[in-house]
Amino acid sequence: MEQEFSLIDLWNLLRKYFVRILGLTVIGAALAVLFMSLFVDRQYESEAQLLVNQSNNTESAIQYNEIQTNVSLVQTYSDIITGNAVLDSVNEQLGNVFTLGELNAAIRVEQSPNSQAFFIRATMESPTDAQNVVNTLVSEFESELRAIYGDDVSSVYVMSSASYNPNPTSPSIIMYGLIGGMLGFIIIVGIALIRELMDNRVKSVDDLTNMGLIRLAEINELTPKQVKDNRYRIEATDRQSRRRV
Repeated sequence: MEQEFSLIDLWNLLRKYFVRILGLTVIGAALAVLFMSLFVDRQYESEAQLLVNQSNNTESAIQYNEIQTNVSLVQTYSDIITGNAVLDSVNEQLGNVFTLGELNAAIRVEQSPNSQAFFIRATMESPTDAQNVVNTLVSEFESELRAIYGDDVSSVYVMSSASYNPNPTSPSIIMYGLIGGMLGFIIIVGIALIRELMDNRVKSVDDLTNMGLIRLAEINELTPKQVKDNRYRIEATDRQSRRRV
């Protein structure tokens, strides 16, 4: 018998399996949080804000064209920061405890729109490592910039030094809990839907109508109390008592 599910049928399905859906959703969220706590490494972030300005010895006032030039140069500075020369120096200063690949993956350079200021961020498995990487990176970047442009060409201003944040930025317990709960919900709803679609029993008058049959009568199942108190059982009991007499 082919079955079609409407929104009402889906709502009735959710009501029928409400306890199981709720239970597996909670279990999924709990398992996801447990998995995150045991197998996912916590990540900590440190950031510093810098402003790089080109010096101009002929004019004391900062012109609009100079600002636009500085803004466009931030991408160049970003390439310098993440280049192997700077990362090699940073790794050497930190005792070669990281690889260039690890440092490159951990470092991000982000610029505010149309701004000379930009952020250097590092995400590591330790808040101390993240702060040390950013501090060392800023220092080595300043040295590399002077080596390339000279002191009279460019100046680096550290607007905010590397921060120390003892709270992990990832993974998020809320995010993992929501993902686990959603997976649990989807799994139990899918199982319930498959069970209902594979159930070919006639459960309502609509099933007969869909099959092109006509309802002639209905036979209701008696409750245990009704079975105990029905007349046929009483008469049968009387007859058995008479026979014994």
